[in-house]
Amino acid sequence: MHDPILERTLRRVRAESARAHRRRGGVAAAVSATVLAGVLVCGVQWGHRSVPGEQLVTAASGEIHMTATVSPADGWVRLHATVAGLRPDERCQLVVTDSRGRRFVAGGWVATRGDDTTLSGAALVASSDIAAISVITPDGQVLISATP
Repeated sequence: MHDPILERTLRRVRAESARAHRRRGGVAAAVSATVLAGVLVCGVQWGHRSVPGEQLVTAASGEIHMTATVSPADGWVRLHATVAGLRPDERCQLVVTDSRGRRFVAGGWVATRGDDTTLSGAALVASSDIAAISVITPDGQVLISATP
C-alpha cells in the first residue's frame, strides 16, 4: 500500500532538506571565495611593494598603451609591463634601449585578440643608463616607446 499523503510529505521534507543543503553550500562557497579574494589581494599587494629606485613608465600612441614598472637590481633591471591595443597576432618584443643606443630584449610575445598583455622580463642595463623602454616588432618597427 502506498499513502499519497505520506509520499507528499516525504517529498516536501526531502526538497526542504536539499534547499537547506544548497543554501549552506552557497554560503560556504561565498565565504571561501571572499577569503580567497582577500588572500590574493594581499599577495598581489605584497608582491608589488615599492622597491627603492623603482620607476613607473607610461606611454600612449594612438590605440596602443603601455605601463611598465622598472625595478633596479645590481647592474640590471627587472621589468613588468602591461601593453594594450596591439593588433591580434602582432609579434612583439619588450626592449630596453640604453644611453648608447644598444637594445636589450627583455621578452617577446604574440598579441591576442582584445587582450592586454602583461609581461615580466629583465635586461642587463643599469637603471640609470636606460634611455627608453619600447615595444617593437621583430623587424625593428617601434610600436610604442617611453622614456623613464
